[in-house]
Amino acid sequence: MSGYRELLEKEIVEAWRTYRLAGLAGLYLVLGIGVAVFTRGQRALVRWFAPPEYEIGLSPAIAADVVSQLVLVIIQLGAVMAILVTMGAVAGERERGILASVLVKPVSRAAVIAAKWVALAMQFAVAVGLATLGAWLYTGVLVEPVPVAPWAQLAVVIWLATMVQVSITLLGSVLFRSPLAAGAFGFLGLVGLTLARGVPTLAPWLPAGLADVATALALEESSPDLDPTRTIAISIVVIAALVAAAWLWFRREEI
Repeated sequence: MSGYRELLEKEIVEAWRTYRLAGLAGLYLVLGIGVAVFTRGQRALVRWFAPPEYEIGLSPAIAADVVSQLVLVIIQLGAVMAILVTMGAVAGERERGILASVLVKPVSRAAVIAAKWVALAMQFAVAVGLATLGAWLYTGVLVEPVPVAPWAQLAVVIWLATMVQVSITLLGSVLFRSPLAAGAFGFLGLVGLTLARGVPTLAPWLPAGLADVATALALEESSPDLDPTRTIAISIVVIAALVAAAWLWFRREEI
């Protein structure tokens, strides 16, 4: 892939100079900390403001509460942010004429797609890592101490779920010439995955099951209905297929 290294450097420098990386990382960090703080504080708010009968059966916050909220918030946020950040990756540069000037240089189209995907993967890895680290630290301080390794696995699975949405939207950015159309394509993919998660027999076979996998790994739980290795492997295959489809379409498209 000629020109891959130079294109990747360009993508990373652009993310840094436009403050996209800093904004993404800061948002995720605040949300990760906020999940732990909110989970710890919501019971105190109930005790302060709700009638006494609401306190019956109200148990203290535990790490499982933080994990469930973290997975819900960060995966949903990651899907939305993946659409917003990725929808203009190809379509936006094509629309502004940047892509045409890049392709006149000695670079391959495979390098263009690979550099964009890897740069996005690195940005979301930093963001998800900071969100998980913030939640882990504040959970240990405010709720209860939790081990590091399961939460590291949690971060990897959340990142993988985010990259599924990135890959869907990147394909849309290649298929359509408008970033808005690419974003709509990504949103339809998100809706499809959300609906699939509501089907118990289907979710474990699709990336939609990654939320359950992340929760189970963080809490070190097992279930006969859940096979983390299978769901993760299928998700990786889906990502590879989406990126390959984006490359195959992009290689024969006229800019």
